[in-house]
Amino acid sequence: NLLLEEQQLALKKAGSVLGDVVVAEAELERAEAAVKNIQAQIAKTIIFSPLNGIVTRQDTKVGEIVAANAKVVGLISTAKYEIEAFVPEVDIAKIKAGNKALVTLDAYGSDVSFEATVVAIDPAETVVENVATYKVTFQFVKEDERIKSGMTANVDIATDARSSVLYVPQRAVVTKDGEKFVR
Repeated sequence: NLLLEEQQLALKKAGSVLGDVVVAEAELERAEAAVKNIQAQIAKTIIFSPLNGIVTRQDTKVGEIVAANAKVVGLISTAKYEIEAFVPEVDIAKIKAGNKALVTLDAYGSDVSFEATVVAIDPAETVVENVATYKVTFQFVKEDERIKSGMTANVDIATDARSSVLYVPQRAVVTKDGEKFVR
């Protein structure tokens, strides 16, 4: 009888310990779920930028609730400034990546020029005013604090260069009896 009572006591103690472990594991899982829920809520309050840049404007205030996909800040990249220009189909065959270009910015007039390089040419056309054009991207060769985002640029692209040649204006070339002469 004593042996039976000792076994029942051992069983009750074991059951109690096993029950405590199950309860503790359930409480642990509940606490872990609560932590993950709070982490998810915190993650929704942080805005991440897809690029390194400088914030140029902030359209919302701290604590304001914002709709999904709403614009809340404006930023510009800290990478080199680029120019996007649309080149007509008749001229695109002359241009290739690596071509040098001379850029003037309307803000500084035609006397101040900056060097740029063609870095990309879109393979697909974009129709602008019923004309097939191709977007060409230029990057400035040197950083210059005078260059600002949104400035209007005029671009002259060097597509071919020759050295040791004689250059005369077209109006100086005269054709007589099928032969060309320089006046």
